[in-house]
Amino acid sequence: MKKHKIVLLSDNLQGGAALVPNLLANDLSAQEGYEVHRWHFTPPATPAFFQPSVQEKSLYRNRKRPFVERIVKNFSKKVASVMRHKRNELALLEAVKRERPDLIHVHNIHSADIDHSTLQKLPADIPIVWTLHDFWPLKAIAFSWSEREDKQLQRYKIGTWSRAALLQKRDAFFSQRKNLTLVAPSAYVQRVVRHYAARHQVPCAVIPYVINRGFFRPQDHAAAAEKWGLTSDKTWIGIGSTWNNSRKGMDVLWRALAHADCRSLGLLIWGHESNQQPIIKDLTIRNAGYVSETDRVASLYAAVDAFICPTKADTGPLTVMESMAVGTPVLASRVGGIPERISHGESGLLFPSQDHLALAALLEDIQKDIWPLKELGERARSFALQNFEPQRQVHQHMDLYQSVLQRTP
Repeated sequence: MKKHKIVLLSDNLQGGAALVPNLLANDLSAQEGYEVHRWHFTPPATPAFFQPSVQEKSLYRNRKRPFVERIVKNFSKKVASVMRHKRNELALLEAVKRERPDLIHVHNIHSADIDHSTLQKLPADIPIVWTLHDFWPLKAIAFSWSEREDKQLQRYKIGTWSRAALLQKRDAFFSQRKNLTLVAPSAYVQRVVRHYAARHQVPCAVIPYVINRGFFRPQDHAAAAEKWGLTSDKTWIGIGSTWNNSRKGMDVLWRALAHADCRSLGLLIWGHESNQQPIIKDLTIRNAGYVSETDRVASLYAAVDAFICPTKADTGPLTVMESMAVGTPVLASRVGGIPERISHGESGLLFPSQDHLALAALLEDIQKDIWPLKELGERARSFALQNFEPQRQVHQHMDLYQSVLQRTP
C-alpha cells in the first residue's frame, strides 16, 4: 500500500507551538499508511528526539548567518531579515522539489522569516494544511490586546515590522491558493478567523491541542516540593515565564501580589530573570531559572499547589493543559481559549483578564482554603484524561488529511 508522505513544517523544534508538530510527528509515524517528515529551520534534533520512523530534516544550512548577512544586520535588521527570508525560502523550495510530499502541514513559520509568499511558490498540486497557533497567518500580528493607562486606552501588538506588505501577501495567498485548509486549536480561534476564511472559501477545522501524558502525569507532591526547596508552611503558586513578559501578564501578577496578603504565600517561578526584580512584602520567591527539560518542567507543576496563567492574549496555552494533566489546578485569566479548558470552581479558577484585584482576591482565598485546591486538581486531571488524549488528536488529523487528499485532483 502506498504511504502518504506528510511534511510537518515549522520554524523551530523548541517552544510551545513546536511541541504540537513534534508530538504529532511521533504519533502519526506509528500509524499505517503514512511516511512522516518533520522539517524545521533550526539545528538538527538530538538523538531519540523523534521516533526512528520520523524523517527529520533541518533546513538550517549554517549554524551562523552568512558573513555578509551578519554585517548587514548591524546596519539594518530589516534588510538582514529579507536576506534570511530568501535563504530559507530557497532551502524549503529545494526540499519540496526533491521530496515531492503529498501534503504539507504548516505550523508557526514567522520566526524563520518566511511567509505567505513562500507558501504561494509551493507546487499548486500539493495541498496545504495550516494550524493557527496564533493570528499571524490571518492578521499579520500574532497577538493584540488593549490596556488602560493614565485613563487612555492603549493598543499593543506582537507581530511584524511590515504589516501592510504582509497583509497584501496574505490576501494574494488566500485568494489564489485553492487547496488550503486551516486548523484552529480552539473554538475561540475558529470564531475569530471564520469570517475571513469564509470570504475566501477556506475550510477551518477545530483540532484541540494535546500534551505528552507520558511526562505530564501526577507525581509525589511532597517529593517534588522538596526537590525545588518549597516549604510546607506556605501555599505555593507557580508560573513559567520571563519575569517581565507583559503579554503573559507578569505585570498583572506582580500588582496582584503587591495588593494581596502574602505572609503564607510562596511563588516558584521558572524563566529568564529581568534586571529589575520586583520586591513584594512578605512574599517568598524561589527562582528555578530557565527550565526547558520536559521532565523537570513536569516536576515544577507537581511541586506547587496551583499554577498561575495571567496572560492577556492567548489562543490556549499548553502550560495550562500540562498543569492540569499533572493534577495541579490553574488560576487563569478568562481570555482566548482558556475557558474552553477550565470551568471556574470546577477544574480551576478564572479571573477577568488584567484585573489584578480579582487575582489578588483569589490568591488570598486559596491561602484561606476557601477553594479546595486538591479537589480542583483532581477534577482538572480528570478533564485532561478525557480531552488531552494524543490518540484523539492523531486520528482527527488523519481524518482531515484523508479528506484533503481526496479533494486533491
